Amino acid sequence: MKEEGTLELERVDDASAADKATSLPGRASASSQGEVAYAALRRRIIQCELEPGERITEAQLASQTGIGKTPVREALTRLVQEGLVRSMPGHGYEITPITLGDVQDLFNFRLIVEPAAAQLAAGHVIATDLRRLDELCAARFSTLDKESESQYLQANYLFHTTIADASGNRRLAEAVRRALEESERLFHLSNVLRNRSDEVAHEHKDLVDALIAGDGETARKLTLAHITASQRLVLDALLTSPSLLAINILPLRRKNHADN
Repeated sequence: MKEEGTLELERVDDASAADKATSLPGRASASSQGEVAYAALRRRIIQCELEPGERITEAQLASQTGIGKTPVREALTRLVQEGLVRSMPGHGYEITPITLGDVQDLFNFRLIVEPAAAQLAAGHVIATDLRRLDELCAARFSTLDKESESQYLQANYLFHTTIADASGNRRLAEAVRRALEESERLFHLSNVLRNRSDEVAHEHKDLVDALIAGDGETARKLTLAHITASQRLVLDALLTSPSLLAINILPLRRKNHADN
């Protein structure tokens, strides 16, 4: 049983998993090696160490991580399912490029599902989850510390998915979860441009207050404003930051009749 008040992060701790890949490459079971490979590769993709559009192979990644090809292949399969990697039959894999069209689609989707989930959750978040949300509101990171940013991104994910789960709508909660997973690489890019964690903490705290009060309309409006602010920062990061000019970001492609 977990101690009450303990912050529970539901996804793999990428840093510790990556350490295991280095320290125990020969001892870990096949399944645990697959988890280690997945965590290490996912973290490198999120932090753009493996850049959007970059071509990779199983042999290359196995050599870099010190893990066998089979666990690496299993990890890549999961990453393909998550949309972070594309399979290129006969040519290995490609880190999924970032397009402005995809960014717009993703944030427009979040603006639909997350405010609805927050509105439904108002007045229905149980006491233990409210305490968890209060803890998660305190999350901060340093732009000079990749590990602190990784923990911050996990805390942000858990904050929003806890609210979505409280909506009582399983499909809606799953949609929120998938959208946040797809957004994590974008969050990292915006964090490169600006550390907004103090502002986010205040936004999250206001949202928790609305949930406690059972004020669904305020919870919906606060969530809309929070996502819109995040969208602006992400777009600024993609379009204006000199430090991101080397990242392979594809422009929005206009549809024509041939695409329909």
